[in-house]
Amino acid sequence: MRSLTNPAGEIISFQKGTRLQYNSIAQVQTLTYNTLTVPYGKRFEVVLSDGTHVFLNSGTSLRYPVNFIKGQNREVFLKGEAYFNVTEDTKHPFIVNSGPLRTQVLGTQFNISSYSEDESILTVLVEGSVKVYSEIAEETGKEAILQPGQKAAWSRSTKNIVVNEADIELHTAWIDGRIVFRKLPFSSILKKLERHYNVTIVNHNKALDSEMFRASFDIETIEEVMESFNRNYNIDYTIKNNQIIIN
Repeated sequence: MRSLTNPAGEIISFQKGTRLQYNSIAQVQTLTYNTLTVPYGKRFEVVLSDGTHVFLNSGTSLRYPVNFIKGQNREVFLKGEAYFNVTEDTKHPFIVNSGPLRTQVLGTQFNISSYSEDESILTVLVEGSVKVYSEIAEETGKEAILQPGQKAAWSRSTKNIVVNEADIELHTAWIDGRIVFRKLPFSSILKKLERHYNVTIVNHNKALDSEMFRASFDIETIEEVMESFNRNYNIDYTIKNNQIIIN
């Protein structure tokens, strides 16, 4: 375990392996932000100064205060995907800013996926309650209040929020290092594989892009994943260095 200090010499966090835990004792009175970026092929977790536990998926960036300030909202800024287990604090709402979308809670567990290359920003509620709204929706008084087991999808093209029932495992399996696909377009599957395995995939068979697939992987290597697609769906490919070419 190693400790991280601020310019004043105060210990503000401890790191052990892929977990970074902030020290709630540090008397930081000004709002100072850190940014944690997780590369492709890796996952990380951070415990914020209020005890909120955040799991970060590959290709994710989280900007957060070193210490939350009394009397102010607890706000963080997310690019990518993260699972939040928020410490309850009725006096200080917790707000996740993911591009133009806002998710506000007091204390709950939920997953947000907001990769810039995806058409929608997805918020999936596991327990508790959250309010989801966009900058545009907030101006017109529109918002979505989620109940456990529900998913809010905000479309980048229509700027609308649609609420549906969610398959929780489908959206949270990544926390345990698993990837699950259920009726997902092949083009979206390839992007998830690139992030998970830190590889580049070039697809020359564009007819596959819109086809839907079901699959689940746990400890498999990328070679084993591609062989599974070849065996079950007759998808030809070659692997050279860190690049996969689909013919």
